[in-house]
Amino acid sequence: MWIELNGWMAKLRFSACHLIPYHQKCGRLHGHTYAVSVKIHGARSDEFIIDFELLKELISEICGSLDHHVIIARNDPRIKIRTEGDGVIVDIGEKNYRFPADDVVFVPTDSTSAESLSEYVASRIASRMGPNVNRIEVRIDEGIGQGAGCMLDLEAA
Repeated sequence: MWIELNGWMAKLRFSACHLIPYHQKCGRLHGHTYAVSVKIHGARSDEFIIDFELLKELISEICGSLDHHVIIARNDPRIKIRTEGDGVIVDIGEKNYRFPADDVVFVPTDSTSAESLSEYVASRIASRMGPNVNRIEVRIDEGIGQGAGCMLDLEAA
């Protein structure tokens, strides 16, 4: 059994900028309006697998933490991250980006691709699920009709 939230229809979105180091086009700082769609598989606990409102609140919290920020992959071996005063400096080859620290969100991934962001969001959701949930599917769209997703199987408690 499963429940599903469509990020576009349920307004589970965030706008942020990122870059993919050394990519011909995406290697430049650019932004997207992302939508987060989620499917939760599991057994009903009482009436629900998880209440839609609780799941929406969780996804909204995750979206809010990323919204209107520069997303940087903390574990990307192609970049060097430094702090200087109240700023963050990101070195990518000959390019150097300086951002106010408050404008940056570091994610514990090796990329800020939609694929990596879907894994990040799935892990955050998983940490808040009950023992009746056995699989989480997350899709991150970078625009309508263009996205990537992942499935995360959870161990039974």
